[in-house]
Amino acid sequence: MADRKIILVISGEMCTGKSTLAEKLASRIGFKHCKTREGLYHLAKKELNGDTPERAFLQKYGERQDTEGGGRWVLDYFQDLYRADFTTENLYVVDSARIIEQVQHIRDAYSYFVHHIHLEADPETLKERFFERGEIKNLPTDERTEKYLRYKADKTEANVYTLGTEADLVINTDKCNDEDVYIRVASFLRLLPPTHNELVDVIIGGQFGSEGKGQIAAHIAPEYDCLMRVGGPNAGHTVFQKPNNHVFHLLPSGSYRAPNAKILIGPGAVLSLPKILEEIRVFEIEKERLIIDENAIIISQTDIDFETKVKDKISSTGQGVGAATASNIISRLLGESSHKAKNFKELLPYIGSTSRELENLYKQNKKILLEGTQGSGLSLHHGLYPHVTSRDTSVAGCLSEAGISARRVRKIIMVTRTYPIRVGGESGPFGSNEIDMNIIAQRSGKSAEELLRKEITTTTKKNRRIAEFSWDLFRRACELNSPTDIALTFTDYFSIANESSRRYENLTDETQRFIEEIECCSGVRVSLIGTTFDYRSVIDRRNWS
Repeated sequence: MADRKIILVISGEMCTGKSTLAEKLASRIGFKHCKTREGLYHLAKKELNGDTPERAFLQKYGERQDTEGGGRWVLDYFQDLYRADFTTENLYVVDSARIIEQVQHIRDAYSYFVHHIHLEADPETLKERFFERGEIKNLPTDERTEKYLRYKADKTEANVYTLGTEADLVINTDKCNDEDVYIRVASFLRLLPPTHNELVDVIIGGQFGSEGKGQIAAHIAPEYDCLMRVGGPNAGHTVFQKPNNHVFHLLPSGSYRAPNAKILIGPGAVLSLPKILEEIRVFEIEKERLIIDENAIIISQTDIDFETKVKDKISSTGQGVGAATASNIISRLLGESSHKAKNFKELLPYIGSTSRELENLYKQNKKILLEGTQGSGLSLHHGLYPHVTSRDTSVAGCLSEAGISARRVRKIIMVTRTYPIRVGGESGPFGSNEIDMNIIAQRSGKSAEELLRKEITTTTKKNRRIAEFSWDLFRRACELNSPTDIALTFTDYFSIANESSRRYENLTDETQRFIEEIECCSGVRVSLIGTTFDYRSVIDRRNWS
């Protein structure tokens, strides 16, 4: 809702798009829609003792009202309609004025609150649009022509074009479509959100995935109005919960912890139909809460079959994400779009435009948390090719998949483990010395058996490989993502004593020295520290919320 009062009066010949514009303003921005034709209809129906007036009669009746009252009836109808709301509502659109006196009466009553926009189009275009109207298009051509000429012969209608000389803005609807008209009017009224307000925080991984992004995302999720996810089901984000942990493959990891937050799945997401439907069911996501962009990609069985044959070459999860992504690129050459989310009936209750929803959130200054998947070291473009994933996992890639401008970003939280891990098998190098869980156990005092049980991949249930922290990988991830904050996780792998730490000063000296060096290398604060896997597993040092 705007913080200033606006009364917009629209004028234009029939079929210029007045009602379409008014309806967009009502549905997108919340304008109260005053339909003068309805006001005239009710007045005329009274005169006809309840009979339904036809358009021709309405034209003549409106002309008489304009002549006898100087067009004041429009103002009277507007005031009768909104008298009770006028002190609390700010946005009104009058659809439409047919003589300049109608506009002037409203200007006299509300002065600088009033804006007048006139729509016009080429006569031949107007005729074609008239012929396509629902009540007209099925009539024979001669009947359509006769009706059009009769309506255009009306004295008031014949002079509506002159209102353009007094309008604040004139738009030729021959030269732009309905959406363009809406954008131009909303811009003119300064009602579009700024393109640079910083409302989006992004969580991304700084290594090879499994950095603990899910637990960090769930920890801060209750602070946001909207949670958004990109990527595919090959990444499983685990969040601590009793009696059973929650695993999110496609929904944002904070979906349960932040029950009032809107949930968006972006157009660049790659979805497993069974998994998204299962998560919606398990976490009881109401259809009003979730929007899946119509252009999200759905994995086919063919995609899964292809990846199953080749997955061992690069330790792929075999979920079909890479094949589906490649198919999406090839399908455009064939003009094929059957793989898009909008074509799956099971998803129809959730399908929408996430860009439109984001626009609404920006307008309301709502806070958004965008959750990436996997890690920067697996980026298709910036990782250790060919042992990478099928997408760009950097912050820039996540923003692109979500459809969010970099100017919207406030915070970038890069999650980093004390010891990076990769999937077992031929999953590629680390860039640092590979070690085993026995070494971690000796250093930390934790049980090697417990560590081995813990380090099983969420999606494919494979054992993981582990390595020393790579300062080179970390610095390159900082260069790639420009984080504002670091979330350091798995500090219990340094020492089991960190598991019970609830404050920074409780961490071991070794851990504190490591954090200081992380901050020196990155140039930003380690503001979130993961100590174990529990409700109280995050030491929160942020100076923002």
